[in-house]
Amino acid sequence: MKTLLILGALSEFVPLVKMAKDKGIRTLVIDGNADAPAKALADVSYDADIRDTAAIAEIAKREHADAITTAYSDLLLECMVKIADAAGLPCHITPSALPYYRDKAVMAQTCAALHIGTPRTVLLAKDFRDEELGEMAFPMVMKPLNMYGSRGLVVVHTIGEIRSFFDEAIFPTSGNKILVQEYNPDHEFNLQCWVRRGKIHILGLADREKTLFDPHTIPLSTRNIYPSRLMKDVCAPAFFALTKYIGKTGQKEGPLAMQFFWSEERGLQVGEIAARFLGYEHELMRYACGFSTEELLISGALEDQMENLRSLDDILAAGDAYGKKSAAVLYYHAWNGTIADMSGTLAVLHRPDVQYGQIFYHEGEQIGAPQAKPYAARFDIVTDTREETDTLTDEITRQVSMKDHEGRELLKKGVRGNYR
Repeated sequence: MKTLLILGALSEFVPLVKMAKDKGIRTLVIDGNADAPAKALADVSYDADIRDTAAIAEIAKREHADAITTAYSDLLLECMVKIADAAGLPCHITPSALPYYRDKAVMAQTCAALHIGTPRTVLLAKDFRDEELGEMAFPMVMKPLNMYGSRGLVVVHTIGEIRSFFDEAIFPTSGNKILVQEYNPDHEFNLQCWVRRGKIHILGLADREKTLFDPHTIPLSTRNIYPSRLMKDVCAPAFFALTKYIGKTGQKEGPLAMQFFWSEERGLQVGEIAARFLGYEHELMRYACGFSTEELLISGALEDQMENLRSLDDILAAGDAYGKKSAAVLYYHAWNGTIADMSGTLAVLHRPDVQYGQIFYHEGEQIGAPQAKPYAARFDIVTDTREETDTLTDEITRQVSMKDHEGRELLKKGVRGNYR
């Protein structure tokens, strides 16, 4: 029996542990959260800080781990790569390749060298000179170097605002520099891929729709939809850009994702490239395109060691990135306040046409400023066509609600994207 070390044990790892066990694999799950749900299903589990490389490498050796996998977070990816190197386990990228996927400044410099479009960018220390911004145009976005998921971003409109928001932008990290980038207002996309023998296979391309709620923050992601309405426009340039990028990083296998912008005027501009799957929407690829991220991760880790696993080639050939269905995740953020009535949100959660839902707060809880949890609520929906998805989105957005004691609506309700 082969042993698969799964780094991470929150709810999104439960299907991964279940599938691995169903395939006759011994599951070794490690997470610092003692109550993480995937641990209850694992054959063996440990409470350990995922950043403690030496300790987890020792566990891997003691438990005779044959392979390691993880997903959905840059921090988990970084820790897995270091643990695999220390424990002598195979991994789809090496520690020397991590900066290409983890450090936004390195990514921007690499894209520039490869003539891959990115928003104009500069790296600034706190005592920067005005001249360092060159000919860059406002508005701009201030970005911590090693954060992910749009965390810690600040939109600024003057040099004075860059100086006044500098400490706030740098606070989430331990560094002393930030990235300042021209704001791109174009259509935004999430692209998820698998690299097989050095060739990129597109699994899914999503429209990443956003809504502006605060002039000092970037527009919030309020709906992601597979497949994109603009597939035929953006697939080829995205594929070409990523092919050049992994030619530089040396990635030959494993998951690969890119967040990027596109318009006819500016073409493609890369926002982020990651050697992992994007969380909170990997299920949408299964609904819409027929790809199971769990099966890809398991076969990617153990295909060469187990004859009963479906080959990666067969898995990749069976799906359709252009989509057999339309699938969307609806994200609802919230203003600060104490929730008194969330009956509208609960009603949406129990709708028969909602595939999956998650509410991050409960009645009587204060949301906080900034919002402490990733979202107030999220819902997955699946339909036969994009038009049906749009209609269902509007219906749910009218129904969903969280109100305070004065009857004030706390939810930030998104606006659907404009593709005219």
